[in-house]
Amino acid sequence: MRNLVFYVALSVSMIVGKLFGATPIRLNVGIYVRSVSMNNKEQQAIIDLYYWYRFKMPEDTSDLSSYYNLEITNGDLLFNDIQEEKVIGDAYYVSGHMKGVFHFVADYENYPFDKQKLMIQFEHPTFEVGDIVLVPDQASYLKCKAHPDMWGLSKNLKADGLFIRKSEFVVGERVYETDFGDPNIEEPNSTYGNLTYFIYVSRDFLPYVLKFMLPLIIIVSLAYLVFYIPAESLDLAAGLTVTSLLAGIAFQWTVSDDLPEVGYLTCVDKIFYLSYVLIMLAMAQTVWTYHLEINGNKKLSDFLEIAGRWVFPLAFFGGSLYYMISSFYR
Repeated sequence: MRNLVFYVALSVSMIVGKLFGATPIRLNVGIYVRSVSMNNKEQQAIIDLYYWYRFKMPEDTSDLSSYYNLEITNGDLLFNDIQEEKVIGDAYYVSGHMKGVFHFVADYENYPFDKQKLMIQFEHPTFEVGDIVLVPDQASYLKCKAHPDMWGLSKNLKADGLFIRKSEFVVGERVYETDFGDPNIEEPNSTYGNLTYFIYVSRDFLPYVLKFMLPLIIIVSLAYLVFYIPAESLDLAAGLTVTSLLAGIAFQWTVSDDLPEVGYLTCVDKIFYLSYVLIMLAMAQTVWTYHLEINGNKKLSDFLEIAGRWVFPLAFFGGSLYYMISSFYR
């Protein structure tokens, strides 16, 4: 809806511009993504793509590159090769191949069931919105009969451990409230048009779940054994719970090393903390049953042991499933 409003406003501004003799150049931008991979810790996406620009030939053709020399504002290019430049009718066409490291703002609260929004943002470094506007090359995508949610995505797209959900072009602008140190600029307030291409992805979560759940189940199982140890063997039970707790903490550090430091709990964190609480409760229950038995209350001690054998696994697997399912559907 915002794109529609922007296009309407853009069309109106171009009509007004024609009336007053100031028509901005319409730079059609198209991309075709070949591969995508994601660096979780650095919040970066490595994207390989083909691109093209097309615009109506201006009156001044002395420096055509100044019109299509766009800046990538959210990343660093590993390479950028212009492959073809030619005149098609009254338009100038440029195509190329680039690969870059593009930054994005990640949300790992539901990790490994998280959904991310990768982006590539094009912006003209010198021409303001009154001189040039960036728009997606709709004519090309419509000609290829591509679904609007898949514009710019190869059917053979290589996505390392990711599921591509959809893509989206967003036309916008950015205001710079500065003169950039140039004394010739009278008004320190310039507006530049940009075009942002979003790739919405979700993670292939099954390998991640197996990698952390299977070892964690083994660690928690060590603590679970205390419910089968005689109450008088308190030292053995304490050793099992302490060992499993330390192993769980060390394993969590290993798992979390794939992510940046964040100020919130991820789905994985919640499952680990659930495990710690259950391990400590198992230890507390063992101490309690020990004191009950030495004080002659063996009946209650046995009841707590049997109850723990059922409550402990139900709480662990039930809580883990709850966190995973709620994160998956969020």
